[in-house]
Formats: sequence, structure tokens, C-alpha cells
Amino acid sequence: MKSFSVSIMALLLLAGCYSNQQNSIDQFLVLSPARKGAANDQRIQNFVNLYNHLEKRSVPRDTEKAYAEFLYFNDTLVTLHTRKDLIEYLENTQKKLESLNLEVLNVFEMNGDVYVQWIMDTRFTVLGKRSDVKSLGISQLRFDSHGKIILHQDYWDSTNGFFQHKPLLGGILQWIKTRLHS
Repeated sequence: MKSFSVSIMALLLLAGCYSNQQNSIDQFLVLSPARKGAANDQRIQNFVNLYNHLEKRSVPRDTEKAYAEFLYFNDTLVTLHTRKDLIEYLENTQKKLESLNLEVLNVFEMNGDVYVQWIMDTRFTVLGKRSDVKSLGISQLRFDSHGKIILHQDYWDSTNGFFQHKPLLGGILQWIKTRLHS
């Protein structure tokens, strides 16, 4: 009986991994549609070219085009300070991805920083379970005089975009979110 209860609890926690994030993003896009030509700046194109279809990219070459040798990089999961470390991190990420698509919605510039609003579609498999994840976020970018990124700070819901799709942890996070909204 105890193992049955544990199995039921595990199934309930895993069921919590599913989300209505797609509906939320669709509602957002109705109210804030993408601007055409938002990524025309070459600096932004280097950024987008690296992340769009990351699973197929030459990470060292495309990272060197976009990022300075010394930098501040934080994607809410890790913080890095050199291009070499960023290349290693992206190559490890690349190995885990089945696909990644980055769509730029808008680009804003203020006080020397550029803010890139995006939707990222990723597909990966965790413990045999394929996950298709759509995340909405903003990257704050600052460039050096050569047009290379020296500061990259992401703002996105990593609980939905990444952690929620981890077995057990995802169910717990979904349970917490549900309780916060009740």
C-alpha cells in the first residue's frame, strides 16, 4: 500500500510539470505584437545568429562574432565572465538540445544598453521525456566599441522555461505556483 501511495504521489508531481504557458504567451502577443525588422542591427543579428538554432551552430565561431573576450553573462542559470567559459557552457547546452528557435519580438535601446525581447522555443529530452518549451524573455545587452557583447543579463521565468520540466522539481514548482494563485 505504501508503494502505491508513493507511486500516486510521484504521478501527481509529474503531472504538475505540464503548463498553460503557450496560452499565456499567445495572450501576450495579442497585446504586444512583434515589430517587423526589430533585429536589423548587426550587433543584434550576431546575438540572434548564435542562439537561433544553437543545436546546429559552430559555437566557438559564432560566440567570437558576438561576445568580447571578457564579459558578464547571466542567463538566470549561470554567471560567467569569459568568452572561453561561455563557449564551454553553450557547447554543453548544445549537446542537450534537440532544437532551439529564437524569435526577436522587439528591440529597445536606453542609456547605451540594448534590450532584446524574445520568444525562445526549445526541445530537449530529460529522463526519456521530450519537452517542448516556449519561453518569453528579455536580454539586456551592452556592447564594447567593436560591437561585441560585454554584458548579457537575461530576464525570464526559468522556473517555467527550465526547472518546471525536471521530474519531481517541476511538480513541486507547479504546486507552489498553483497555491500562490489560489
